[in-house]
Amino acid sequence: MTDTTAGKAPGAERTRRLATVPLDTERLAADLEVMDRLPYASSYSDFAFAPLRNTMLWNATGVLGEALLGDYPGGARPTEHGRLLPYVNELITGLFRTEHLKFARLLVLPPGCVMVPHRDYLELDQDMIRIHVPLRTSERCFSSQGDTVFHMRAGEMWFLDATRTHTAASFWDIDRIHLTCDFIAGSIDEVLTAPAAHRPGVPAGNIAPRRPLRPAERDALLGLAGLIDLDNYRDVMAVLTKRHFEALIQADEVFGWMKDIAAASGRPEVLDRVARDEEYYLVRR
Repeated sequence: MTDTTAGKAPGAERTRRLATVPLDTERLAADLEVMDRLPYASSYSDFAFAPLRNTMLWNATGVLGEALLGDYPGGARPTEHGRLLPYVNELITGLFRTEHLKFARLLVLPPGCVMVPHRDYLELDQDMIRIHVPLRTSERCFSSQGDTVFHMRAGEMWFLDATRTHTAASFWDIDRIHLTCDFIAGSIDEVLTAPAAHRPGVPAGNIAPRRPLRPAERDALLGLAGLIDLDNYRDVMAVLTKRHFEALIQADEVFGWMKDIAAASGRPEVLDRVARDEEYYLVRR
């Protein structure tokens, strides 16, 4: 299995639910109507097997198109899209100490979208603190880290340890939308306006049940060696990643499975592609 801590040490914090946020459903609905009409960027599309969409709400300059993560002097400022969403903007200023905020985005997973298992901040000199506030989601939407698949539900605020291997999926029939915020600070408590819960780990009530991988499934997945090539390479990886949300396969084991399938295929170019992708998504960028 890949050492997913290679390159930099993960933060001391681990993914956990920080708080329950009482949402004003009427005001949120008005903002969601605006969100559904916004033009979105497709940056980070290589991190998903379907058109992942996002838009910046707060960043360094307030210029909408500036989407690269990184540190800069001072806090973030609202963009054009941020100013179009008064209730979401109020959530940002009410929940967080914005002097530590570097980026706030809407992250949209369309129906059927699954993200490539990956680690974040690999290209940065320091890790950031990432917090998710789900705005529209369902029990058909999942997040995962390591061997745990779980639900981030609307009205909850989560810290995601993005230095560890994670992924997400939406099997819902409408867009899943999260507010995601990245901060630079010494601790989670420094970025919040109210104390967070300090219960470690993912609450049992948020964990999605999964079953053992059946022997016939294992054989069928390894049998993909008979058809994998560079043209359908990402399709095969998508099948494996989707299976992770149903059966007991860890997210970072997807690359191990891909190596086994590529090796059995007898196609060295596919095996080379797996090695490059594993490096890019899990080790360094």
